[in-house]
Amino acid sequence: MPVPWRLADPVERGKATSELPPDPLHRVEALTALETCLAYLVDVRDRHGDEADWGLPRAFFDDYWFILYSRLKQSMPTLADVTPERVRDWAEVYLDPKDVFGVTWTTPPDEVIDSIGRSWVFFILQGATESLIRWLRRLGPDHLDDAGRARVVDLLKEATPRLQWRLTIITIPTILDLGGPDEKGYLDRLINDPCLHKKTRAEAESVSSFIDRQPESI
Repeated sequence: MPVPWRLADPVERGKATSELPPDPLHRVEALTALETCLAYLVDVRDRHGDEADWGLPRAFFDDYWFILYSRLKQSMPTLADVTPERVRDWAEVYLDPKDVFGVTWTTPPDEVIDSIGRSWVFFILQGATESLIRWLRRLGPDHLDDAGRARVVDLLKEATPRLQWRLTIITIPTILDLGGPDEKGYLDRLINDPCLHKKTRAEAESVSSFIDRQPESI
């Protein structure tokens, strides 16, 4: 995964993204990265549903998350840094097992290391996907040809029904922005799919109604 998409810190990733030239190489890399990220996130949702907790206790994400998050960024600032060895080093230094897990240990169990690593990979790739979509959406009018826009739209349309709802509120407006009002039929199918999360359906309804309010020449 090339820079900036492998960066864990949203601020650093945002800065690197804003400085990324829209040249053909970076566009190809971004499209490939988007395809990889979406496939991963679809798999996560298939396995864990809309609220993946990775088998970690609620305290890991609630009471301690902001403290742990800053230290995770310091210890593993890129996707390539997320290895079992680094996760274990981080956990031994920063994780209080009594407060978070209600137990004590001499060294963190392998299953805890695996769960923390998976949760951090998910956090990085979810953020990277959001950044990729926004970057490609911004490029759309001036730097993506018809084939490039169509590929982004096709990737998003295929993935959206199988993504966690928090990401669909980004993918759905982008489908309209890059695909145009011809995507109304797709949006209406999302609205009428009872298997989708209510917030995904609500976003599709909002975007579809925007098309309805525009003159035919949009």
